[in-house]
Amino acid sequence: MGRESCSFYKEKKMKIIHYTLGFAPYRSGGLVRYAKDLMLAQQDAGHFVVAFYPGGTSLIYGLCHIHFDKVYEGIKTYEMSNPLPVSLMYGIRDIEAEIAAQNLDIHSFVLMLDNIKPDVLHIHTLMGLPLEYLQIVHDRGIRIVYTSHDYFGLCPKVNFINQNGEVCLGASADRCAVCNAHAKSAMFLKVRNAKWVVPLKSIARRMKR
Repeated sequence: MGRESCSFYKEKKMKIIHYTLGFAPYRSGGLVRYAKDLMLAQQDAGHFVVAFYPGGTSLIYGLCHIHFDKVYEGIKTYEMSNPLPVSLMYGIRDIEAEIAAQNLDIHSFVLMLDNIKPDVLHIHTLMGLPLEYLQIVHDRGIRIVYTSHDYFGLCPKVNFINQNGEVCLGASADRCAVCNAHAKSAMFLKVRNAKWVVPLKSIARRMKR
């Protein structure tokens, strides 16, 4: 969904929360660039824009919670620590166990909504996002916009490529179970999504050149 199709964004100056994967250098790719460009364009148009994203694991506070992160190019950002798995293209070995083990700090999300009082929540991915948060947004009558950049809602590996490197014939419980049986562990995903890994990846890329 581009700016041209967001006609309701032009109706009035609004408060908009974007849920994205994050910002460079922590995250990269088309989704990250698109979301950032849209946020900056909306900000230039006079809208109040805020972002939140699934971050790393907190060793101090174990619940999934929202906290202020920083201001990125004029955009106030919040990090969701201890999110649901952000699989990228690695898959999720035991989805039901991961969801069952999730403990949510609902108050921190409600506090963010109370502080911002958004008119719109624009979702760019479902990775890491608890359903309970969406239910709260819905119950408050906040408009939800969803731009699909990946297939995560249907495919834990986000790209419909199965365990054999072939295009998946379609999502089903049996196919997904077989495909993700040897997916990376939950611990791997937590380490992979840790912010301290970013400089290590940068060093590794430079060494390959």
